[in-house]
Amino acid sequence: MASKSGRTGTRRALLVHLVGVLLAVPLVAVVTVSVAPQGHASPGLRMFAMGNSYLSGQGADSHQTIPADMSSYRAGTTGPDNYCFRSRHAAVEVVARELGARFTNATCANSEPRHIDQTVQFDEGRQIDHLPADSDVVVMQVIGNPEFIKVVGCVQLGECDPRTVEKSLRVLDVGQRLHERRIYREVKARAPRAHIYTLGAPQVVPRVGQEYRTRCGWFLSDREVRLLNSFIGKVNEISRDNARRAGETFVDLARPGSGWNDRHDLCAADAWEWGPRVAAPQHAPDGLQFRHWILGSYHPTIAGQRASAAVLVRYIREREGLRS
Repeated sequence: MASKSGRTGTRRALLVHLVGVLLAVPLVAVVTVSVAPQGHASPGLRMFAMGNSYLSGQGADSHQTIPADMSSYRAGTTGPDNYCFRSRHAAVEVVARELGARFTNATCANSEPRHIDQTVQFDEGRQIDHLPADSDVVVMQVIGNPEFIKVVGCVQLGECDPRTVEKSLRVLDVGQRLHERRIYREVKARAPRAHIYTLGAPQVVPRVGQEYRTRCGWFLSDREVRLLNSFIGKVNEISRDNARRAGETFVDLARPGSGWNDRHDLCAADAWEWGPRVAAPQHAPDGLQFRHWILGSYHPTIAGQRASAAVLVRYIREREGLRS
């Protein structure tokens, strides 16, 4: 295991490149597709997705090439003008195919709550402006950024100061909690018959007390594991509470039968979350590849997105009365 001083030095060497991560990412041409029904699918189902990189599928790609493999992502979502990173392996795309739904995908990597209903991104409008009025199913994951990026940067680039995470938790607990409630109200006003499914966050990092040093000791400490768990827990607590208040569905990736209940965090032997990696999607040309360490990290792999899809489709089938 690397010494703390060596680990900190390595992290600080990447600091100059973090600026690229914090740049806003534009929403690209929204994808609307109709998928041939499979099995007991419902061909008339109208499905819409909006939210951030965990829904768009950033990271759900092949990592075997440098520069990063982009073939998993839809055309026009990998730059140079747009970086939404909409993967064909994203859970929402997998579910739409399984259900044979007419599907509109407005998700975008790095999107923040303001990009849903406040801030116009280029000529695309706000994400919610693409919501069809006749939607039956709306899947969203709209809170977390930019605080998630700040917390990840804090952890990877030095021994994280707890005050950084505490500040981000306050932003989540007040501003983003209330903003998510406004988004619920707006969805209900625009698509009155839609059922809303808010996807929770998976177990990205080891649980407190689990062994992590073998694979992650060079960039994680006990304190940072606790800080990351507190952040992820807060995101889930807020979305669970807001879904309950709205009479809608929180998609708990830790429900009984979920593959995420086995250990698949970024430090696990069979990880479904990326740790720092070299060959990952990036948001701007970077010959040194250092930006990859942040941009492709802490996101589900293809296997992770499949596991999330398996949980999401169960919730949808149960609520919509669809046969499996």
